[in-house]
Amino acid sequence: MISLPALRACASAFALLTAAVCAHAQTTTADPFKDPRYMSGHRDIAPSAIPEELQDVDALTRVSAMKRIIACGDPYAFPYTEITDVARGFDVDLLRAVAESEGWNAEFVWVNTANRGGMNRAFRTTIRKGLCDVFLGLGTGGMDDILKKSKLELMAPTFGVHYVFASFDASLKGQSVEQLKARKLKAGATYFTPSENMLERYGIAHETFPQARRAIAAMNEGQVDVVLIPSTSMADAKRDFPDRPLHVIETVAPQDALQWNNTWATQAKETELRTFLAERIARLTAEGKLQAILARYGIPYFPPTN
Repeated sequence: MISLPALRACASAFALLTAAVCAHAQTTTADPFKDPRYMSGHRDIAPSAIPEELQDVDALTRVSAMKRIIACGDPYAFPYTEITDVARGFDVDLLRAVAESEGWNAEFVWVNTANRGGMNRAFRTTIRKGLCDVFLGLGTGGMDDILKKSKLELMAPTFGVHYVFASFDASLKGQSVEQLKARKLKAGATYFTPSENMLERYGIAHETFPQARRAIAAMNEGQVDVVLIPSTSMADAKRDFPDRPLHVIETVAPQDALQWNNTWATQAKETELRTFLAERIARLTAEGKLQAILARYGIPYFPPTN
């Protein structure tokens, strides 16, 4: 099973190949090299102060008393977490929904996970030091050593991420993989990833690109008819081509594709906070609010997979 859905560094082909150890989205429209905060060396934004009397209590007690939950995330990881003019992303929106249901405020600590040291450094310099209560934009499996080193534990998964065939052509909806092959349609995928391997096994003509976002752009230009991408990458199409709805044609069978679950992490000792957040997210899912959040980004909801 695949895990962490694509650290911002996964914009490169190699990082996409190693998606099992990545954590965030593979594309973003926020450009760190055009961000004066980043270029001036201001990488991490610290949260407001914690009163002395609450510094040694468990996280859930502190959050409840202060009516404020603090989350860490990558500022350049659309559609998971991103800061341009305002904080956005489905994990940001989900955390805010949990906070609002409890009458809390949500604050964010931004840490560039693509810096030297990657996720090890990101965890070590933020949540391990207690600068935030929860780390957003992660996934299940594949990172046990890094989590253990930072004394973190993943929460129960929020939703599943699947590889899907997608197209701007609504007439293709409901077509099976075999039907796509029989129609001799050309597919786009990211090279050096399971999507390329799957298309080769299916015998579908295809062209590969360095990013799912580039494959989607190529489909918009008519170079390919369908794309095989992680379901979260559909957010790129919604943002880049808002007037062209992207349709899921077929969801790749579990045995044929890498799949993972989106989730968050807390310090390992914060069992009560993990349980609390998981229960609130389960409630939001039962009410359809998580699905609505994902839909705003063009992302289909899939239940978590084992």
